[in-house]
Amino acid sequence: MKGKFTVLALCILLTGCGSKVSDTSSDTTVHTTSGTDSAPAEDGEDTVITMAVIGEVSDGLSEAINDFNAEPNGCRVEVKSYIQTLGDDGMPIGLTNEDISKNDFELIQDIINTDDIDIVGSFSFGNASKYEILKRKGAFADLYKFMEDDPEVNPSLLNSHILQLNEIDGKLYSMPAFYTFETLIGRTEYAGSNENWTIDEFIDHWDAMPAGSTVNGANEAENIYYDILRANTEAFVDYDSAQVNFDSPDFRKMLEFCKRFPSNGGEKGSYDYNAPRLVAKAWVMNYGGAVFTELNTSAWQEKSYHLKDGEYTFVGYPSSDGRGAYLMSSGFDYSICASSSEAKQRGAWEFIRRFYTEDSQLENSAERYDHADPETGENVVSYSLQNGFCLNNAARRKVAENMVSGLYDGENQSVTVQGHTVDQEEDHLEMADCEFLDRYMDSIDRWEAANMDGELFDIIEPEVMAYLRGSQDLDYTVDMIQNRASVWISEQAQ
Repeated sequence: MKGKFTVLALCILLTGCGSKVSDTSSDTTVHTTSGTDSAPAEDGEDTVITMAVIGEVSDGLSEAINDFNAEPNGCRVEVKSYIQTLGDDGMPIGLTNEDISKNDFELIQDIINTDDIDIVGSFSFGNASKYEILKRKGAFADLYKFMEDDPEVNPSLLNSHILQLNEIDGKLYSMPAFYTFETLIGRTEYAGSNENWTIDEFIDHWDAMPAGSTVNGANEAENIYYDILRANTEAFVDYDSAQVNFDSPDFRKMLEFCKRFPSNGGEKGSYDYNAPRLVAKAWVMNYGGAVFTELNTSAWQEKSYHLKDGEYTFVGYPSSDGRGAYLMSSGFDYSICASSSEAKQRGAWEFIRRFYTEDSQLENSAERYDHADPETGENVVSYSLQNGFCLNNAARRKVAENMVSGLYDGENQSVTVQGHTVDQEEDHLEMADCEFLDRYMDSIDRWEAANMDGELFDIIEPEVMAYLRGSQDLDYTVDMIQNRASVWISEQAQ
């Protein structure tokens, strides 16, 4: 069943209907398209709703725009893309951090100073920080007001916990269609049964590990930094106050922990997935994540565990308050610009609301494939799970029921690791597995942006690498990161 996760990091490309688009490129030549193959209405008849993107829209989003524009609703969605040059594959080329910042600046000027842009999302920005700060500056309309009289998309039908985590002073300036969560997971033999550790608990458990143990398969300082601290970078960024907290005791203590391990000199280090592991990284995208697959790379064998049975524990990323696990959008989120007219805002809502209905969310959770069996010629149906957990409660329950019933089984029974293909054993979910994940997600009270800015990592990484190599001390490292990152976030807030 697709959705099981292993102790190895698996990169997943999200596809399907929604707003996931390609990255931006090196300049800000603007391309505008109606996104529809239907005949346009006569000038002046339709209210034009403009959506900002970077790069090209996905096939799924283009199809949604076409469908909307073909309806007699008095509105037409057009796409404004901030790009310069596309390669043969249709993707932007020549992308740098400077290019991203320039594109974001042009977009922000259009949002603030004109009424040219009506719909944006994380897919509109190269720098997630720009989007997060704009939410807090009143650049977007409160989506709750559009849900007041909507019988299909309103707070009573959507996940209230996710909505609350996305609120700012009781207002909802953006809303994810799908979400995932990220945490650390440990075998109870080493990690015990207490969820969501503090830093001291993390270190105490490590000190009790047998000789030769690893952290997520790593036993070198740089790799442990990447897997445990870098992955939790956003915990030290406060978008509400436009401040960073890299001089906090948490960041210092975790850097000191990483320094306890030998440096690999900044080179690509090695991983040992067969040695005892204190924790592994877990990016959970659907209910299949309730079954943890432990892979032995020396024998290419695996064993699966139902997490509800207590043999593994979600422990979060270590933090002083034990709030290290976080939920995040899978990249399908939308905002409506406050500078748009009332008519455009209403038209924008009529377009984006369709991504939150039960039918739409269910359809876009699992893509169906029909193909002929090569031996019998009979039609075979298979599914590929998409996007993440549904915000719509009924759709999310239906996905769980489909997974438990076995409807989605058989479409992903192997994983490829270091060039080897490993067949996955069938291990069906139970509804109790899904309820286990629901309970854990309800306990997570952190919401993070879906991606971090490359500029911020460019500030942090050189200083951390120098510290881990032993060429500078902790105080100097922390001061340099805090000072430079403070300048960075103040620039984002301008």
